[in-house]
Amino acid sequence: MKQQFANIKVLLSGYFIWLNEERNKFKASSTVTLIRDNKVNIIVDTGNHEVEKELLAALKKQGLKPSDIHYVIVTHHHPDHVANNHLFKKAIITDVLTSYKGDLFKVDLDLLYKGKNIITPNVYIISTPGHEMDECTVIAKTEKGIIAIAGDLFVSKQKEKNIVVKDKKELIKSQEKVVKLADYIIPGHGGMFKVVK
Repeated sequence: MKQQFANIKVLLSGYFIWLNEERNKFKASSTVTLIRDNKVNIIVDTGNHEVEKELLAALKKQGLKPSDIHYVIVTHHHPDHVANNHLFKKAIITDVLTSYKGDLFKVDLDLLYKGKNIITPNVYIISTPGHEMDECTVIAKTEKGIIAIAGDLFVSKQKEKNIVVKDKKELIKSQEKVVKLADYIIPGHGGMFKVVK
C-alpha cells in the first residue's frame, strides 16, 4: 500500500514592510498555509483583515470554503497572524497549548508530556519559543520531505534578523531544532525556502 503524505499549499505569502523603523511602524500580514492530510483540511495562520478577500479567493481556487476547514493552527497570537480566524466558524482553533471550538476549550497536554501535539498522521505541532514564548511550529510530512511552518521563528529567510524577539537564547534553540527536523521552512512573512544544514 502506497504511503499517504500531507499536501501543502501557501495560499498567501506574507509581508512585513517597515514604514518608520525608529517609531516601530510597519505593515504586516502573515503567510497563510493550507495543509491537506487525507480528508482533513488545516489552515496555519490566517493573516490580517486587509487580506480577507484574497484569502477567501485563494481557498476558492483550491475548491474550498471556510466551512471546509477542520483546524486552524495559530503559530502565535499577534494580530497579523490571527485576524481572519473568525472566518472559520466550524474549525477547531489550536495554538501551542489549547484547542477551542466556540466557547469549548481543551488544554492539549500531549505537547507537555510527549513534546508534540499530533493533529493528523502526518501533521503535528511543537513548541518553538523565542519570538514569542507561546510560539509553535507545525511539522508536516510531505512527498517533498519534512516541511516546517514556523511562524515568526523565521521571518522570510533562514539567515535573517528577526523582527521582535522575546528571548534570544530560546529563539536560537528553537531555530536550531526546526533546522534539524525540516527540509523546507515556510516562514511567517514570505514563501517557502529550502533548509541549509
